[in-house]
Amino acid sequence: MTHNLPAMTHAQRTARAQDKTDILLKFLGSGEVFTTAQIAAQLWNVDRRRAAAGMRSMETRGLLKSEMHDVRAQDVCVFGITPHGLALADCYGNPRHELGRTNGAQIEHRIAGQRMRIKAEAEGWAKWTPERVIRLTPNLKKVPDAAATNPDGHRIAIEIERSIKTPKRYAEIIVAYLLEIKAGRYSEVHYVSPPGTEKLVAGMFSRIESVKFNGQIVKLEAKHRERFKFFSFDEWPPKPAESEVPK
Repeated sequence: MTHNLPAMTHAQRTARAQDKTDILLKFLGSGEVFTTAQIAAQLWNVDRRRAAAGMRSMETRGLLKSEMHDVRAQDVCVFGITPHGLALADCYGNPRHELGRTNGAQIEHRIAGQRMRIKAEAEGWAKWTPERVIRLTPNLKKVPDAAATNPDGHRIAIEIERSIKTPKRYAEIIVAYLLEIKAGRYSEVHYVSPPGTEKLVAGMFSRIESVKFNGQIVKLEAKHRERFKFFSFDEWPPKPAESEVPK
């Protein structure tokens, strides 16, 4: 004998739909700006088809705008938050989605960061701030892809590193981040990469023996290097023992 689950009432369905709307608007309004149906499906714990339908419904209400992009020879639809959506999310002043202004080459990068955000927040990380909101703070030495507070209360700068930069650029980044750490803005910098790439990034950092600061050559010591940590997408966020911040 089978037992059917009781059907949701109209009030329950309405409340659930509103909860999903609120979740996505807060996510996008926090500075993520745009996302895909795959990410919405994770946030809402539904399949991609239902997520896409829900986002289309939000679009008809003026909360989202959508546009297609070519990403690695595949059509990808992104949905971005409108000024009305920002108002409902109580995120006045944060960036909104502007049609035609999204760089298609950056979509994979941004979506990878959003996947890491969902993982981290599920493990107790808090106060996630995307790059587009961090950038609003004046006089920064370096703007990470995101920053968040780990379960131990330490503020971490997060870099989604999908390809390798030059040694010269990494040397400049090291100086900038060490200055931000000295100023108390961050405790560590986490580089998070596709599996295998994290070893290449770590290798590039290990080869940099000195950096230029205020016209002088400064040798990098262990106390400098231990502020930078490297993970694959699968390994991040680290367990508490792995993420112990040096004093």
